[in-house]
This record gives sequence, structure tokens and C-alpha cells, in this order.
Amino acid sequence: MTEAEDREAGPLKSRPREAAGAKADEAPSVLGGADTAVRAGAGAASSVRGGADEAPSVRGGADEASSVRGGADEAPSVRGGSGGAGRDDVSRETCRAAGVAGRPGAGRFAVTWAVLGLLLAVAFGLAHWATRPAPDGEAGRAALATTQRLEDLGPHVAGSPQVAEALDIVAGELATVPGLEVERQRASGSYRFHDRAVDYRVENVIARQPGDSTDALLVNVHVDSAMEGPGAADDGVNVGALIEAARRLAGQDHHRTVIYLFNGGEEVGLTGADAFTRHPWAADVRWFLNLEAVGSGGLPILFQAGEDDGRLVELAGNTERPYGSVLGQWLFQAGLINSDTDARVWRAQGWSGLDYALFEDGYRYHTPNDRVVGIGSGSAQAVTDLTVRFASDVAGSADLGDRKQAPYYFDVLSRGWVTLDPLRTRIGTLALLLVLAALTWRACRLWDLRPGRVAATAGAALLALPAAVLTGVVLGAAQSLVGAHSWFAHPWLVHAVTLPLVVLGALAPQLLLERRRRRRAPDGTRRPAARTALLGNAWAVGLLGALTAWLGIGPGYLLWIASALLVVSIGGFLVLPGRWRAVPLLVSAFVSFVLIAQFTRNLFELAVPMMGRLPTAIPMDAALAVASVLVAVPLALVLAPFAVYAGRPPRRSGLALAAYTVCGLLVVGLTSPYDSAHPKLVELFQEQTDGKDARIVLEGRDYLTPQKLGVVEQVARDTGLEARDGALTARKVSVPEGTVSFATAGTTAPVRITLGANRAELIRITVTGPGLSVGGKTFDGGEAVVDVVGRFDGHTVTVTRSGPVEIQVDQVFLKTGEDARRALAALPDWTVGHAQTVVQRTWADGRP
Repeated sequence: MTEAEDREAGPLKSRPREAAGAKADEAPSVLGGADTAVRAGAGAASSVRGGADEAPSVRGGADEASSVRGGADEAPSVRGGSGGAGRDDVSRETCRAAGVAGRPGAGRFAVTWAVLGLLLAVAFGLAHWATRPAPDGEAGRAALATTQRLEDLGPHVAGSPQVAEALDIVAGELATVPGLEVERQRASGSYRFHDRAVDYRVENVIARQPGDSTDALLVNVHVDSAMEGPGAADDGVNVGALIEAARRLAGQDHHRTVIYLFNGGEEVGLTGADAFTRHPWAADVRWFLNLEAVGSGGLPILFQAGEDDGRLVELAGNTERPYGSVLGQWLFQAGLINSDTDARVWRAQGWSGLDYALFEDGYRYHTPNDRVVGIGSGSAQAVTDLTVRFASDVAGSADLGDRKQAPYYFDVLSRGWVTLDPLRTRIGTLALLLVLAALTWRACRLWDLRPGRVAATAGAALLALPAAVLTGVVLGAAQSLVGAHSWFAHPWLVHAVTLPLVVLGALAPQLLLERRRRRRAPDGTRRPAARTALLGNAWAVGLLGALTAWLGIGPGYLLWIASALLVVSIGGFLVLPGRWRAVPLLVSAFVSFVLIAQFTRNLFELAVPMMGRLPTAIPMDAALAVASVLVAVPLALVLAPFAVYAGRPPRRSGLALAAYTVCGLLVVGLTSPYDSAHPKLVELFQEQTDGKDARIVLEGRDYLTPQKLGVVEQVARDTGLEARDGALTARKVSVPEGTVSFATAGTTAPVRITLGANRAELIRITVTGPGLSVGGKTFDGGEAVVDVVGRFDGHTVTVTRSGPVEIQVDQVFLKTGEDARRALAALPDWTVGHAQTVVQRTWADGRP
């Protein structure tokens, strides 16, 4: 079919031609739009039940006329049909004849958004159900049995007798695996961890399965738990899974050696990992797999790789259920996650490796609720299967000789694995812009569009980013005023209130521009706005995608993929006949929806529990709303052409939107920020300081402190303990503390802090003053922090300084007294708490 034949074959067959000498040609749009052109400058008039349209000129003069039964826009529906006339040209009789109640275009508006809503619902459903683990098999059940044995020990922190028992359990299980060499490592040393130093003594269990080559893969888990809980998920389930993986791998021949590290000190300063680097087997390690947890369910997700770990990232796609997102890596590298893993130590050694973690249900992370009962079904089996497959590939014949730049990576419904080379991505985004320029030039000529109009639409689309950020800030501030942190216990509020309104804020610039154009159109006629929006948004997506690619922003892959899909859609729009033009656009939109749905789920599954426990002095509502911009902007840019095609919403839609916002804020204000399934973490510190009465301080990590929530007063009433200055009075507890002494020769001489024999789980030394350094390494900000772990027979720390200093030594014990236990028992059921005893000693030399 020729181009001219294609123009005549569609919408005009449903319109009466009244000017015999002139041909009025219309091109049906993928979005349902139709353009009218008059050949040789002749005019064509048409009449629709009393409404007259003005004849347009060829390629850009006056506005084009089109008509649809009851349609408010120029474009027909996706199923085809004729173009739409302006609102003033369609009578109520026409609306009734078309079966549309109310104003013209209401039917198209409802149908368009119903279809989009259905596609979004399917996409989000797929994103959830496609990543459910299979039920636990024999290996998974055995891993959970080992996890239960570790949980029964209670909190087993680094250096404690409990962690020694946990390592005994591990060593006993490994002794039953044929072909393994098992060693017990005991080491001590000093390590600089971020803004503090760590002096440690730690114990590890290490096993080795030799291969034909000494080049080794290290698979790591940590056996110690945080002080706050028994650590069933973090990291007990991974300990059990690695033992079962070692059993399965024992029956295989390996080209390379596999080393299993069960390290006894990760939670305080990554001490077990640092100690392993001093073991002779460490000299053979070339690659590593680190198994972690920030939650207690779902599939293990690849969330971090090194800069040149590309070959390992590609191998991650060979696993049975490939699951990963560059989002986590970007958050870590940007410093937005206040955490770290053992991989920090090993990447400093030049080893190449991957970090995997369980991350769903992060509400249990580092709390007393981190127990086997909360571990999701199938997670233990999934970790075991992942470890076996990855270790088999690396220890087998995989080509890992030359290191390769790590790509951007993500999975597709845990069935497909996509990697994007950074350099090729940058070049590809520029190539897409060139292709888009050619398609835009062709489309403007064929559809009689003004390039300036497309450019203005693209500019409005680019305003989606600042508009979404502004909406997020305003909405988050409003939420914090009516009901701070309600999303913590009710994460569905993010999807039902926050995200839709931020998406609407991102759409607002384009919708306002379209409204202005509609009002300025003479005689109620309009340009083909839907197709203009398609081209303009394609440019916005392409430009933002290129910018994020060249800046190295990993989550920009949503824009890169959407840009490519839009280019394909526009190409199909230009070459496909009739209603087939809808297919590429709808398919592209659905693919984008699926990727956005996956990204949304991963983002909020991680962000909601984490942001709800950040130690901040302000509510995190606005921060979470702004975080949703990462999702809202790509979604708005994909939705915008459909929103323009759908036309103006029915009357009183502004009132409906206002009612929706008010109701949403009302629900936010009426819902509690915590419940038993999503509890507030309350930490009880019994402080015992020289010269002062003992007291119990209740702390909550987020903005809503126990004092603001009335928890202190409630516990005081229920226990009979006196509330004073926001704390509770308590009797002193006898704990096995060590003596602390200070020695110095003057106000600028080094200070020696000597700790006597003790059984403290952690000793933290904080020195404040000028020019501080420990072990030759300086500290910025006038504060040096040194953690002492596992040094029960005493230890001395020497601090170099250039002036007067103040020193505070905190000895932290898990042992508590009767008053602290009573206070814990009296906490509300929407909280979860743990207690510690802190013995504090201070010293200051004379300041001038």
C-alpha cells in the first residue's frame, strides 16, 4: 500500500465527503490520533451533526480539524475510527448517539485509563509473584535446622563464649563433609573501618576443597550476630545454606579450589574478614561470593559488584533464578546506605567478587525478632542453590582470566538477565537520539507537526523531574504533619497515596501545557496532541537517559530501555498500517511497566524498613516521597502520551483529585506508624557512670522517640520505676567490667588508655581534641573512635594528639539487671526491644 493509499483507507471512509474536487486525507494514529491534510491547497468541509470543522492547510498552517463521535480530542481510540472534533462542535445528541454519558470524550478518558490501570496491575502482580522462591527442599530444611541451633544460643556477638559455641556447631557439621580440610583460625589485629579504628581478637572456621589449580574462590558467611538479636537471618540462614552447599559440592570435581569462610566477627568492624587476609590460604583467593542479609525472606538478590567484576556479573545470569539490581550497588556507592559488608576488606585486597543478600521483610533485621520463624519459605533453599551453581561455574572451566568492567545489570522477572556495558550504553543513548531525530523529522513532515511544538512538549516533559521532587517534598511534609511514619507499618500507603500523587505531579507540566493549547485553539479545533506528546516525551526520555548514562547513574536503565522502546514505537507508528500501529506502543508501554514495577518493589522493599529506623531528628516522610521520584518520573514519561490522548477528564475531576488527596492524608493521619508485625525498635541502655545514679535510657533510632510517643511514662507506670529527665531510675548492676587508667606526660604528649581484664562485648573509646591519630592514621573532625572487641585479657590504646583532649570509655555488656528486664517486659506490643548495660568512665586533661 502506498503512502497516499494508506491515508485514504482509514478514517475518511466513515466521513461524508461534501467537496467532490478536494481530497481530505487523514492518517490514523497509534494513539488513535488523526491528522487532516488538504492537497493542492484546496479546502474540505465536513459536517457532523450540526458541527462544522475548519479546513486546515498543508504541513503546518492553520490548525487541523478532526471529528470523533463524542470525542474531545482529535484522535480516535486505539481500535481506529475517525478523528475528534472540538468540544463546541459536538452536540449532546451526538454524545447520546455514541453512548457516552456526560461531556464529549468521557468514554475515551475512562477506557484509556482503565486499560492503563489493567496493564499496571498485571505488571506489578508479575513483579511480585515472579520472584517468589520455590518451597524448601531437603537442603533448605537442613539449613534451617542448623539455623535453629544457632538461634538457640541467643545473641552471639564477636568474641563471646556464645559465638565460640556457634563456631563449634559449624566445625562439627563441616567435619562430616568428605574431602574438606577444616581449620580453626584465631587471630588479632587492628583495622580501620570507616571513621573508626577496631582493635580485635577473633576466631574463624575455614574449610577448603582443593582443586586442580590453587586459584581459589572464597565463599563467605558470618557466624556472629548483632547485639540486638539472635541473627537467624543475618546471617544464620546463610551459614546453614553454605554448609549444605559444601555437602553438594563435595561430590564434584573442581578445576579451581573452593574455600569456605565462616567468620566470627562481621557485625563490629568486619574483623573476621580482616583476620582471614592474614591466613596462608588467603594468598590463593582470586574471587569471592559474600552471602548477607538485610531482611529475612525472598530470593537472594545481587546488590553489589566491584568496578571490574564484569565476568562474575555475567556468570550471575547462569543461576537458575537470576535476581539482581544495580539499584543496591548505586545506593551503596552513593553513600545512601549506612552499612557495609566483608566485601569491603576483600576488594581492598584486589579480589573480584559479588555480594548477595536476602532483603525482604527488613523489619526483623537487627532486632530480637530475627528468628527462624520469620524466615520466608524457600529462602534457605534458594541460597543453597545459588551458591552451588555459582561456585560450580567459577570452580569449573569458566574463563575468568582477564578482568572486565562491571556492567549495569538487572533481572527480568527472575527469569532473564540483562547486562549493559557502561561505554556501549553511553554510545547507545547518543545513537538513539540520532535515530529519534531522524524519526522526528519524518513524523513532522508526514503528520504536519511543528518542530517547535514538539520541542515545547519535550521541555514540559523534562520539567517532570523538578515537579516530582517538589510534589514529593510538599506531600511528604503534609504526611509528616498529619501522621509521621505511617508508611512504616503500612507500606501500601506508599503505593496508594504517595506514588500516585508524585506521578501526577510529574505529569502536571505536560497536562497544563496541553490545557493551555486547547484553550488557545481557534474554533475549538486542535492539533494532533497525542502524537506530539509521543515525540516530545521520547525526546525527554532520551535526553534524561543519555544524561544518566554519562553520569554513571545505574538506575537510569529504566530510561535507557524506555528510550529504545519509544524509538521502536515511533518507527512502527510510521510504517505499520491502521490499527496495527497500536501494537508496538502498547507492548513497549507494558514492558516499561514491568521493569518499573520490579524497580519499585525492590526500592520500597529496601527503603521503607531502612528509612523507618534511620537515626534522624526529622521525619523521613519527605525523604521517602522524594525517593519515589526514581519511579515516578520514568512512569510519568511513559504515561504522558496516553494521558494526552485520553483528553480532558470529566467535570469535577479536580474535586475528585482533591478528595483523593484529603482522604489519603486522612488515612495517613488515622493509621499508627507501628504494629506488632512492623514494630518500633526500642533500645534500653542502663547507664552506670561514676558519681551518678544509674538510669535506664530508652532510645529509638527514628524521629519518633520513645519520649515523644509516651513510652517512657507508660513503662514507668507499669513498672513503678521513676521517670526523670526522659529516663528511668534503676539500681546498679554488677558486671565484669575492667579497670580503666589514663597516662600522659603533658597536654600534647600521646595518651595511653589502658583497659584491664574484662568480659565486655564491646569497649568503645571516644577521644575528642585536636590533631588525633591512632596507629599512625589520622582522624578528621576532632574525634577519634576506637572499638575494642574480644580483648578480654586487657588492652592498651595509644592516641597521638596536638592539644588537650577529653576521653570517654564505654564498656558495653549484654548482661542486664532486674529493672531493665522489667522495663523490657513493659514495652507496648507494637515495639520490640533489647537491653544493654553501659559502664562509662571519662577523663580530661586540664584545658588552658
